[in-house]
Amino acid sequence: MSSDNIKNISLVFSENPIARGYLYLLLKKNLNENKIIYLDNKLIFNNFFLKLRYNLAFKNTKKYLKSQKILPLVRNIEKYFDLDENFLIEMYNFENIFKFKNIAFTENNNINNHRNVKFFNELNEKNFLNTTNKILKNIFTTNKNFFHIHPGYLYKIRGADGTLNSIKYFNEIGASFYLMDEKIDNGKIIKRFRKNFNKISFPHKNEFSSFDLYNIWFSFFDPALRVSLLKKMIQEDINIYDFLKIDKKNEKDSYYSFIDKKELGDLFINKIFL
Repeated sequence: MSSDNIKNISLVFSENPIARGYLYLLLKKNLNENKIIYLDNKLIFNNFFLKLRYNLAFKNTKKYLKSQKILPLVRNIEKYFDLDENFLIEMYNFENIFKFKNIAFTENNNINNHRNVKFFNELNEKNFLNTTNKILKNIFTTNKNFFHIHPGYLYKIRGADGTLNSIKYFNEIGASFYLMDEKIDNGKIIKRFRKNFNKISFPHKNEFSSFDLYNIWFSFFDPALRVSLLKKMIQEDINIYDFLKIDKKNEKDSYYSFIDKKELGDLFINKIFL
């Protein structure tokens, strides 16, 4: 298999729902020999500190996972994206990362740190799927390629809260796999899709605050959307240098910021959940 095949991509792992989703998908696809780059100093890599970081990162998510009121929504999201039952639950298994055979640790948890630039330059691997929420800067001086799955149809929906802005303004959802560059959500696109959004049944939606609904959305729907695109690319044996020939002059290009917190309740109750 070519090193440029999506099945060989290495994962830049930062403890968040997106990373956990990709990690579990790789396991499900028997790709546990793919390299995992854990963004932190290897000197503190032991079960105690990793579990502590995990618990802090998923404090709210773990609470939702224990709630029977959330389970129907999780099931509906899994069906929406044709994911195996319990995928969105089992991806949060802390032990999943230990099932990989090739884990490396950076010098710092900031990917742009000068020590990490040196670290990546010395790796044999060339292609990396990024999961950190840091804006990539210095790391572009390496001779490596960093890819990302944006939760919106590029270049139509760039910026923050991609899924929510897609629904708010266009009543659709989408995702795009692209090669990152210095500009936000601007690189060459390899694979993208979009489709009309159909409301998702969530019988207990009125029992949760806007804050909780937002966190629930980004704990389950957002990673499921991104995982669904990565899953499709793996199934199709995509070459990650088969860029789409896109004429930006004919593309709608819009940048959006985070949804105003005052709008969240109305958006979730009236446009997203049944």
